[in-house]
Amino acid sequence: MPYYLLLAFGGLWAVLFLRFNRAWLYKVALNSVAVLDTMLSDKSDDEKLEILPKATASLLGSLLLSLLLIVLAIGIAYLPYGGSEYLFGPSPERPAWLEITALSIGASIPFFLPFRRGLSNYSELSILLHRLVLNHPAIGLRLFKRELKQKKKAGIGARKDFVIISGLARAGTTSLMNLLAARDELDSLSYANMPFLLSPNLWAKIYNPKKGTEKERSHKDGIKIGLKSYEALEEYYHKVAADNRFIKDNRLVEYDLRQEEVESYLDYQSLIRKSARHLYLAKNNNFLLRYKSIRKYNSDFVMVLLFREPLSHASSLMEKHRQYSEMQAQDPFILEYMNWLGHHEFGEGHKAFQFEGQALVEGKPQDLNYWLELWLNYYQRALAIDDSKTLFLAYEDFCAQPNEALHRIFKAVNLSPEKTAIPAFKNSREIEAKADPALVEKAGALYQKLKAKA
Repeated sequence: MPYYLLLAFGGLWAVLFLRFNRAWLYKVALNSVAVLDTMLSDKSDDEKLEILPKATASLLGSLLLSLLLIVLAIGIAYLPYGGSEYLFGPSPERPAWLEITALSIGASIPFFLPFRRGLSNYSELSILLHRLVLNHPAIGLRLFKRELKQKKKAGIGARKDFVIISGLARAGTTSLMNLLAARDELDSLSYANMPFLLSPNLWAKIYNPKKGTEKERSHKDGIKIGLKSYEALEEYYHKVAADNRFIKDNRLVEYDLRQEEVESYLDYQSLIRKSARHLYLAKNNNFLLRYKSIRKYNSDFVMVLLFREPLSHASSLMEKHRQYSEMQAQDPFILEYMNWLGHHEFGEGHKAFQFEGQALVEGKPQDLNYWLELWLNYYQRALAIDDSKTLFLAYEDFCAQPNEALHRIFKAVNLSPEKTAIPAFKNSREIEAKADPALVEKAGALYQKLKAKA
């Protein structure tokens, strides 16, 4: 019996040894995909030749170290077997199946020990999958082109009419998107599409979760989400398609898309649409950065632009900035996740909008005046939009009369109004921080102009 206990103990420590050093096993997977991503990228041959030697060296280094770790783990598992004669004298004949069973039982125990999860509540394997997919856009683009061919064969091509919900974060964009996405005729990205945002149909064949239990999202604002909840996820496509050219060190800049880039965006939408008659719906708080050029080549899409009373809006943004900065300090994966998706609204990865002809907002995000200035910059640019397909909607009006807001949007996209009545809801906040009275007055005047436009 002691002999079999030693075998089990050896299996236990062998697997624990690999578990403690699992980061190197993950690196083999990450470095392998990085080499493939470089080879598939649109970079010139000279650029690839500069990158590939380093990428290959990293892969070989992690592979050799992982092999060494596996050899050491085998050695740890073998020690009780090889040293049994010194401990118990010459070993009698023992059934091989008992030895294998003892070793297997010990080696299985570490798999029942839970891994520590961060605030994001993503498992290590889920985080690894996200990094394998979202950090390697060249592979994603290949899968995107493959899916596009399949969609066209199925008769689902690009449509120029679609619906965008936009505005600064904390303006009610998520609530409005969820109400609209309940319509069968409107298709949108959901958490079920993560992390294969460029090939959602391929991923759906492998992963198709049920709605399941919903829980309050990390914003702590009462909105509940589940595995199939809709979210602002299309920005990853824009980041990949533009090669991040609008993302600078400390700001997001307005930029132009060429006609072929706008057409490619419509092709991307067709991947999410379930049929040729369905419309694409997305929430995207960064859409204003590319609105001008998309509207230049497409007069058919509808954009709903939400805005909110500036002092309440700025206060809410400042509060979320503090909240997410603390969360990201505790769990860096939250920052990594938000950067992937282009969510720079608040937190450690915050970047201010800078539109053409505007100076960058100065000051510190810990100050309410900073967020008021950001609000002014954003909505001054929004106020300049003048077309019948852009609908301005005040957050306060949406809360007080949600049915009227929905009917207005459905009419704009030629859909029948909803029969189900949605109750009004109220969201008020106490503002403790002090703001510059001149800024408050300026923002208030702009808010009234937006209200008049709505």
